[in-house]
Amino acid sequence: MAITDPADWRKLASALRELHRTLLEHARRDYERDHLVTLSPGELLQLATTNVGFDWLRNLSELMVDIDLAGDAAPPHRDEIATAIRAAVEHVLASANAPGASPFAQRYWSYVADDPHVAMAHAGVKKALATWPRPAQEDSAVWLHERHRLAEKARHLAKRER
Repeated sequence: MAITDPADWRKLASALRELHRTLLEHARRDYERDHLVTLSPGELLQLATTNVGFDWLRNLSELMVDIDLAGDAAPPHRDEIATAIRAAVEHVLASANAPGASPFAQRYWSYVADDPHVAMAHAGVKKALATWPRPAQEDSAVWLHERHRLAEKARHLAKRER
């Protein structure tokens, strides 16, 4: 099954942006509490892009960029990597108990458990993914391969658009 409907791409991109926003807001509150500061939007952006304490969130940020680049491609190119999209998102959102869980998963799942806004945003991503095709296998090696395939395709498409 291929995803050719741009609405599916928009729904997923929107759900991921909402998830990212809620995670960034939660991380902001943690940082402000831990450092006894109030961050301006510019300071938060600076921290989010350069501070090691926000590295865990960059995995999701990079995935969102790759999905946006792939979603802007012509339908044949989008269809070619549709299974990679679902695999990549599910890999990023994998359980903190999964073998080789990432720093993102460790922080993410504590936020899902602690913050209803993050939990709702997580549910929104899962709902947006429901129509996307699954890879034939669902082990971590396949997910990593599909994530790599998505990143390479997104970079290739970005270069071609220039």
